[in-house]
Amino acid sequence: MSYWRNQLKPLLDAETGTLFKQAPIRVSLAFPNRYSVGMASLGYQVIYRMFNQEEGIACERVFLPEDVEAFEKTGQPLPTVESGRAAGDCELFAISVSFELDLTNIIRLLDVAGMRPLREERDDTDPLVMIGGPFTSSNPYPLTPFADVIVIGDGEQIVPVISEALRNSTSREEFYDLVDGMPGIFLPARHSHEPHWATAPKELLPAYSQIVTPHSELSNMFLVEAQRGCPRPCTFCLARTMYGPNRNNQAQELLDVIPDWAEKVGLVGAALSDFPHTKFVGRTLTDRGIKLGVSSIRADTVDEELAGILKAGGLRTFTVASDAPSERLRRWLKKGITTEDLLKTAHISRDLGFSGLKVYMMIGLGPETDDDITELIEFTKELAKINRIALGISPFVPKRHTPHFADPFGGVQTIEKRLKRIQKELRTTAELRNVSAKWAWVESVIARGGPEVGLAAYQIYRNESIGAWKKALEQVGWTDEFEANQPAIGLPPGQYESKEVSAHAQGLAV
Repeated sequence: MSYWRNQLKPLLDAETGTLFKQAPIRVSLAFPNRYSVGMASLGYQVIYRMFNQEEGIACERVFLPEDVEAFEKTGQPLPTVESGRAAGDCELFAISVSFELDLTNIIRLLDVAGMRPLREERDDTDPLVMIGGPFTSSNPYPLTPFADVIVIGDGEQIVPVISEALRNSTSREEFYDLVDGMPGIFLPARHSHEPHWATAPKELLPAYSQIVTPHSELSNMFLVEAQRGCPRPCTFCLARTMYGPNRNNQAQELLDVIPDWAEKVGLVGAALSDFPHTKFVGRTLTDRGIKLGVSSIRADTVDEELAGILKAGGLRTFTVASDAPSERLRRWLKKGITTEDLLKTAHISRDLGFSGLKVYMMIGLGPETDDDITELIEFTKELAKINRIALGISPFVPKRHTPHFADPFGGVQTIEKRLKRIQKELRTTAELRNVSAKWAWVESVIARGGPEVGLAAYQIYRNESIGAWKKALEQVGWTDEFEANQPAIGLPPGQYESKEVSAHAQGLAV
């Protein structure tokens, strides 16, 4: 039976806003995960719309099947969503990737689409493979064995450049000639270092959804970007560097792109409570009976008015980020959130009738000690006396383009030991949701790795496991060059105490 007819056509029929177009140049826009994850990506939807707005270009979407092994047994070519054509039957196979741990999925996607994953094995008879998204802005180098083109930065700037080159080239080399040197264009066959990022001017914003579907992880939600970038100086976060400079949209600009039929609207931004129009836009939408979702709210800027608007918009659980287990570590990260801010937020959530407070945080920070975990446990018990508490705990993963680039990973055993302690002492106090320390280690390797990490992923993309990763990394000669660095609470992030002087162990490593 046809995979497209049985699996994709029902999803297609449930969509609102789908674009159908025929044109001489075909683009397959792929997401290296299942449909529900990809359709929750605002950036993915923006690129889909922009390619379809280009003269002579038709863009259709592609996703990994829910069960890749079962799909492969059918012997069918991977189809696009819109028409069911073979995904590899195109001039450009573009992949939008958000997460480091989707690295193996990228390789699997190319394979399932009938393409040779390694760039050096493809020629002019194959589609160009382009990879973009947050992953490439964070660290493009593990992708260089696979991509013909890596795009870094804002897609609003890059799609017109790529489209013009597609219209005016007949070979890979001609295409390369036309895009070489443009902002945000990284050609692994020609370049060894990433270029300046492409930054969209304010006139090309805001970003907003093209398709709304009940089968997205953000079910039936229309997304609109309130701000791009972030004005805050948090040292661990990529939002300030990757999406900077901060660009706020005007309230009416957001309201103008929201269709009348939208029943749920998600406001997207790195620090929405800093966005000057959040209350006005939120109140306008809730007065129209629209359900409201927000991507992030800072505890230091929460007040009863804002919380009330979110409550009126249907929010049941209030969510904030602590980002560190103790006050001293929050100061070290320049987070700007205090214990008093979190207590205030808990009181507001209780007084306005929210069913609970969810607090996100990281453990495994460089200068972290058992005393910091003790503070987390005691403070969580204090919060739980005010309202029901859920903790979302993730191991800290150092990223490129932040001062923490050369911080050591906290260590799987250390993090697991601290997670077990937290679970033991808070099991009757708070709901706990933890991210695996072992997979966080893999993420940290990918986040700072080079082409050799991509080649390690190529060895294991069909049978990925922690053990397979360790073996493959050993085979490609990967070593952890940051392991000896010792962050200290008395030093700014990016400066290290070390017995050995190295390029990364001295000074600010950004």
